[in-house]
Amino acid sequence: MSTQFRPRPVYVAASWMAPVGRYNGKDKENLSFLEMAERCEAVFGGSPVRRRDIEAVVVGSQNPSAFSGVDNTAAKIAGILGISGARSVLVDTASSSGASAFESAYLEVASGRFDHVLAIGIQKMSDASTTESTRIIAGVIDREESEFGLTMPACGALVARALKERLGLSDEEWTAYSALLTQRSQRFAAQNPDAHLRVTIEVEDYYRQITSNKNYLYWYPLRYHDYCPMSDGMAAVILSAKPQEVQVSGVGSATDIPTIADRNYFHSFPATVIAAGYAYGMAGIKDIRALEGKLHVNMHDPFNGFGPINLVDLGIVSRNRLMDALLDDNLTGPAGAFPTNLTGGLKGRGHPLGATGMIQIVENHRLIQEQGFSAGLSHSIGGPINNNVVTLLERSDQYHARRHEPYKPWGLPSLGKLKPKNVTLDTLLTATPLVEGSFVTSTARFDYKTGKPEVVILIVACRFEGSKYRFLFGIDGEHYDQVASIEHGAPVSVERQDDRVLVNRMPVRKFYTRTINGLVELAGSGWKKLTGRG
Repeated sequence: MSTQFRPRPVYVAASWMAPVGRYNGKDKENLSFLEMAERCEAVFGGSPVRRRDIEAVVVGSQNPSAFSGVDNTAAKIAGILGISGARSVLVDTASSSGASAFESAYLEVASGRFDHVLAIGIQKMSDASTTESTRIIAGVIDREESEFGLTMPACGALVARALKERLGLSDEEWTAYSALLTQRSQRFAAQNPDAHLRVTIEVEDYYRQITSNKNYLYWYPLRYHDYCPMSDGMAAVILSAKPQEVQVSGVGSATDIPTIADRNYFHSFPATVIAAGYAYGMAGIKDIRALEGKLHVNMHDPFNGFGPINLVDLGIVSRNRLMDALLDDNLTGPAGAFPTNLTGGLKGRGHPLGATGMIQIVENHRLIQEQGFSAGLSHSIGGPINNNVVTLLERSDQYHARRHEPYKPWGLPSLGKLKPKNVTLDTLLTATPLVEGSFVTSTARFDYKTGKPEVVILIVACRFEGSKYRFLFGIDGEHYDQVASIEHGAPVSVERQDDRVLVNRMPVRKFYTRTINGLVELAGSGWKKLTGRG
């Protein structure tokens, strides 16, 4: 016999965050990872829950060992904060780690096991160089796909291209649209004292910096200003079973398949739709738009293109508002129906990976307490868009006064399917040396100095034993023009000649390899490091 879980009420007793930036002695003061963690004790200032009342510490951080050389992370942080003896655990769901840590802390209190739990989100990315950070982050991507050159920026570009094509935009129109999205995020970040990028970037500046090559094309169709900065950050929340002004009314999380090539589409994120459905179901809200005029939406937008998709996936707007919702202040501006990312979002406020989800929740808690909002919706994405968390905070008086409609979400999106283990490139080309497939999509990375394409990633659908499967390939940048001319659905040949695989006669190659220390680029200094020649 199944027993329904009935959570007891959980409240936010206190929250705190530090300004987002780079704690490296240049942008901000020089703090180590554990020194940053120590600053989280500020959450106890004015908190109704005392330090000695904390029974568990849940820490969210993405791969702190690789970024900052810190292992046994949660126990060390509990000790530093003077809470040794409490249960301590590290949660790592990639860039949604902060939100997942909050969810885990919530469940500790909701289950009745503990009355008071401290949740922390923390990340120090500036301990690693930009190149090293990119390699560490690529660890969340499927091994084979990452070896062919797929990175998180490339995933963002594939999403942007899918959105661009869904909206029917030319390259020039996409650039104009992206300039408007950047202008929006920086408009709010410039007003946020805790943001990493406290500057405005007007449309004229966006285009002017294209001319000067500061806003260079990075991964087609995204440019430098279309990406979030690499940031450091820390935030903390105390959850309690004792009634407080703000209540956690809904939490939901869901995953998608780990491979990118096997996804059905890139213009929507099923893990977000599923997570939102469960969060709303827990809160007893069938339609989140019932909170119109009361809700702040804090959604995960590390790259231009994610924001419009998120608003649809979260049920804030219908798909016919996909293009203009974020640009309409009557809808998503400060006084709009659903104010969204008023702190600058990831693009402007910054994105310290494992801390971001917790920062979003702290921001929403502040907005409820200080700016008259009755509710705050937080949305965090982990990994290659496949470990997503949605959290709803509400004023306790509103929660108890409104109507509740408990339900379980239905009609959820279907996920793509991983290829069976026996379906590999080798088995495909062993069955027949020449396979006719069809083109799905592509993106390319460009050198920021020369503007020349360096890496091309393309996805091809091929039939094998009566079923269609998708494969991701890496191609040298010199073939960019040839790939760029291929239209969706066009025939593509995949063949093996001697020990080489060719796609439309273009040689396939791997750009990275996995070592014990992570991902290493098979070019330049990376190749020298791998072979010991440098």
